[in-house]
Amino acid sequence: MRRYGILTALLIVAMSPLGAEAQMDVHLSSNKAGGGQIPIVVKDLDIDRDDLRAASKYLISVLRQDLKYTSVFIPLEFSAGTDTLADGGTASAIVEGRLSWDGDKYSLDASLIDFVSREMIFGKRYRFKHTALRTVAHELCDEILFFLIGETGVARTRLLFTRREGKVKSLHVVDYDGHGEKKITSDELVVSPLWVDDHRFVFTSYRRDNPDLYMIDLSKGSRNLISHRKGLNIAGAYNPVSDELVVTLSLKGNSEIYLMGLDGKLGRRLTKNRAIDVSPVWAPNGREIAFVSDRTRVPQLYIMDRYGGNVRRLTTEGNYNTSPDWSPRGDLIAYSSRDGGLYRMKLISPDGLWLETVFDDYFSYEDACWAPDGRHIAAVVRYSAEPWIVIIDIDSGTKRRLARGEAPSWSPLRSR
Repeated sequence: MRRYGILTALLIVAMSPLGAEAQMDVHLSSNKAGGGQIPIVVKDLDIDRDDLRAASKYLISVLRQDLKYTSVFIPLEFSAGTDTLADGGTASAIVEGRLSWDGDKYSLDASLIDFVSREMIFGKRYRFKHTALRTVAHELCDEILFFLIGETGVARTRLLFTRREGKVKSLHVVDYDGHGEKKITSDELVVSPLWVDDHRFVFTSYRRDNPDLYMIDLSKGSRNLISHRKGLNIAGAYNPVSDELVVTLSLKGNSEIYLMGLDGKLGRRLTKNRAIDVSPVWAPNGREIAFVSDRTRVPQLYIMDRYGGNVRRLTTEGNYNTSPDWSPRGDLIAYSSRDGGLYRMKLISPDGLWLETVFDDYFSYEDACWAPDGRHIAAVVRYSAEPWIVIIDIDSGTKRRLARGEAPSWSPLRSR
């Protein structure tokens, strides 16, 4: 598969098999590169005052966890009192630094060093308050990922999701690593949250006894009603290129797909079909839209251009295919396909020529949502009938539980 690969030179130097705890029953392309992770040494920070010890340990522990969550790196430590790894092993790089006080703020001088030559790859100074310890660790992890393998990291991203609480579903936000969960709404039924940018999102609420579309701006603490047209008002995806949403409305009873501005102004109607057309998602280039339609009497995936023309059926296998999400890299669409009593997560190329099932186990995988790195996916997996948001690395097959809930939406990268 053309998308897989991590930087051949590093893998040759630092190949290491996945640990038994990380191996999964994953079914991906046989052309997938890797099968291993890159060892990287993360040293404890130097400090010049004892009152910095707790902060330095906390920062490094978060960084090591972040590096592990990339599924690219294996964070290691030197053997006590030495500058060597166990069994004469090697690594790609060394992370080291010094934490000190700069007035009433911390100052971190961090360096990434080549393991073999001991030459500096990059160095950076961070000045921050105590409340930003996790943020700095996340940023440093993203810097390491970029400088070593050229990929964009997601350590500073967040996820929206819903959680059922009695008769309502509340809206929550949480950091990508499960830290800092916050409840956004209460006492209303909320569905289909969707990030617009790193601080604004839209969602559908039944608080007025109709599925209306709202927007919340976390930076302003504001909430605005965008669309309260009769029937469905559900946003499928946001296109930053044209600054518009693609939405599902049922103005005349039948579900159709439209374009809509963030102010709620209605744009072009894209579908005109007696069938139900729902779940639209933009291609990253903003020129095509994938959606679900039952125009063949069962839900299948289709693709159309941004004007509603050139409609073509994408999925030809399975009789119940739903919930598409287009990879930010543009080369894959993830979706759910019903197989007996389970939902399988599948990946398909936009031309329909490549199709693969991600997992073939005893769990259902629903509502797949790509991370902005095009490598990780959030999906809903039910454990003993309890829905959990699970983070999946599609290159390595590793997965981890994030939070109890449904309908995940992964934020774009945070602006600096």
